[in-house]
Amino acid sequence: MRNLLKRPGSEGFAVDREGLDNQNLELLLGFLLAEDSNCVDVGANEGRFLWHMSQRAPRGRHIAFEPVPHLAARLRELFPDAEVHEAAVGDTPAGDTRFVVVKNDPAYSGLREREYPEGYESEEIRVRVERLDDELPPDYVPALIKIDVEGAELGVLRGAAETIRRHRPVVVFEHGRGASEYYGTTPEAIHDLVCGELGMRIFDMDATGPLSREQLAELFNTGARWNYFARI
Repeated sequence: MRNLLKRPGSEGFAVDREGLDNQNLELLLGFLLAEDSNCVDVGANEGRFLWHMSQRAPRGRHIAFEPVPHLAARLRELFPDAEVHEAAVGDTPAGDTRFVVVKNDPAYSGLREREYPEGYESEEIRVRVERLDDELPPDYVPALIKIDVEGAELGVLRGAAETIRRHRPVVVFEHGRGASEYYGTTPEAIHDLVCGELGMRIFDMDATGPLSREQLAELFNTGARWNYFARI
C-alpha cells in the first residue's frame, strides 16, 4: 500500500496517512478473521500483511501472488504453509507478460512503467500473469482478498469477479493517482464494477462510507485517500 504523490497538508501527510491506513488494515484483519479464515494476498511484496493473515488465521489457507522473483522466493521461505504464486494477477487467461521491476524499491514495480522518485532504476522482465477466478481452487472460500498492484487493480477485480460474487469476501484495494492513470483506470470505473456489477459497498480505511461514485472520484482526484475496502 503505497502512493507516489504528495498529499494535501503537511509534507509528511503521505507517510502519516499510509501508516494510519496500514494500522487500520491490521485492525480490520483482527476483527474480521477467524482462526480458519482463508486470505488471498495479491501483491504480497515482503509479506507484511501475509504475516498478519497467518497470525490471525493460523488454520486458514493463505494464497499469495508476487511476481518479483526474489520476493516470491523469500515469501516461500518465510511462509512455508502459504501457497505462493510467482505471478502477476489480471483479467486474462494464464500466460506471460512484461513486468517492470524497480530495483531501488520493488514495491513500486508493476505491469506498466510510470513516474518514479528521482534516482530510481527499473528493468523489464517477463512474468507469468494469472486470473484469480482460474487459479483459486473450486472449493476455496476466501474471507478476504487484499490487492496492492500499483495501478492494475481494475484488472485484478475483473479477473476475480466470479469469486467475489460467489463468496462475498471483504476486498481491500489500493486505487490512487500516480499509478492507476497509467492503466487508464478511473474511480468511476472502479465504483461501477465494485458497487454496480458486484453489489458491494466501498469505504475508506477510516470506515467512512459507503462512498458514492462522486465521493470516490473526489478522493481520487484530490489525493486525499488511496486505500479502501469493499464489502456487501
